[in-house]
Order: sequence, then C-alpha cells, then structure tokens
Amino acid sequence: MLQNLISNAIKFKKKAIKPKIILSVKETQQKWLFSVKDNGIGIDEKHFEQIFIMFKRLNNINDYKGYGIGLSHCKKIIEIHNGEIWVNSTPKKGSTFYFTIDKKI
Repeated sequence: MLQNLISNAIKFKKKAIKPKIILSVKETQQKWLFSVKDNGIGIDEKHFEQIFIMFKRLNNINDYKGYGIGLSHCKKIIEIHNGEIWVNSTPKKGSTFYFTIDKKI
C-alpha cells in the first residue's frame, strides 16, 4: 500500500519541483487512519472515483508511465482488511490519499 502510494507521489510530481511526501497515521477507536500527502500534479475532483478502477488512466502514457493498476490493487487490499481508501486533491497543488485498516485484523 504505502510503497504504491509513495511511488505514485514521486511519479506524478510537477516538472522542475522536488517531490515532497508526508506520511502520517492516526489511531481511532476501531481503525488506523493513514495518509500520504504530496505536492504533485493533483487530481480533479470529478476523477476521484475513477482512479481506483482497473486500467483507468488520467494522463498520457508518454508523460507518465504505468498501466492504471496500482490504485485498484490498493483498493482491493484495503477492502480485504475492512478498510476504506479515498483521495482529496487539488489540480496543480497535490493530493492526499487516505486509507483505514481495521485494528482487529
């Protein structure tokens, strides 16, 4: 999970800007809440659900390599662990991916 989200944060960086990635975790009563925040290219809100669908790409393959598999795998892993995954993002400002994992697992 973290490897994929960190890799994406590095891959989808803005040109000529050093990527900045902040990882955090918060304990709630029943779950762990993780976040991966970056200063990358960001995602338009209308695509927030689409990015978790297998083989869905938002960017030209010549600009950003990949097959559109990583986030769908992340979603499946999280669902197996009774968690959720979502993103908050602003185009050209960056993204924060959040996911929860049930503490009982």
